[in-house]
Amino acid sequence: MLIKLFTLYVYLQTALCGCGPDKRNSNFERLRKDYTVTIDKVGKLDKGIQESSGLARATDSTFWTHADSGAPDLYLFNLKGDLLHTQPLPVPNNTDWEDLAQDKAEHLYIGAFGNNGNQRRDLKVYKVNGENMQLTDTIAFSFADQEEFPPPRSRQHYDLEAFFYQNDSLYLFTKSRAFKSITQLYKLPVSGTDKAIVPAEKLRVKSPVTAADIAPDSDMFVLLGYGRLYLFQPSGSTISFNGKRYCLPLGRTGQAEAILFLSPQQLLITNEKGKLYQVTIMPKKSGAR
Repeated sequence: MLIKLFTLYVYLQTALCGCGPDKRNSNFERLRKDYTVTIDKVGKLDKGIQESSGLARATDSTFWTHADSGAPDLYLFNLKGDLLHTQPLPVPNNTDWEDLAQDKAEHLYIGAFGNNGNQRRDLKVYKVNGENMQLTDTIAFSFADQEEFPPPRSRQHYDLEAFFYQNDSLYLFTKSRAFKSITQLYKLPVSGTDKAIVPAEKLRVKSPVTAADIAPDSDMFVLLGYGRLYLFQPSGSTISFNGKRYCLPLGRTGQAEAILFLSPQQLLITNEKGKLYQVTIMPKKSGAR
């Protein structure tokens, strides 16, 4: 019954959602006001890829993804969705892997931090060498502001499915289970020993956050939710919710779980049923970005 209710919730979020609540609660603007947007289905993942929960680039035309449980494997595919290679990783298991990030040295960061019940204590990120696929580090961390496991439903803001890499740190965006959904931004250094992280900012959002990525030129980042895409243009060089922020209804993209910038103007999205969508965002006028 719970699965059926959750499926209905996701369907209503994706099919009927708009950005009115996000505009009222957090001053989001409509993305189509300043941008021309197209959303196209471009392929479907091979059945050998059970569920796509994260995305990273392998080459200009191929990509890595992973499931959120089961074998500790990465799957290599192209934009048509063809499965090109299955890469086992030297880690014990896949326990709620939720997102992929990548640095400029081509290390992959695997977010083993899904926390549906807000009671997980073994949050970690695996750092993998992108050339030989060997494990180079395991970054364990905790939320310094979480004192109860689990907290009451009204404070269940510690599920986690979204992050990206920027300037020697990982930026994490939580997924709220509370009725009034928020996302909290945390900064996790990839080196050092202080891994009890504190929230830098929080923002009320209508849709729970399921994935994140930063643009190639680092001037914007996106958060993905059920039926919504949130785009942020920070006012300075710091990753922040400050500055311009936009909301885009995605329509019938389903339970979308992964997002990746293909270029400064194009994004790739996958959903749990393996469908691939390409979102193209072009400024309507000079200076909109």
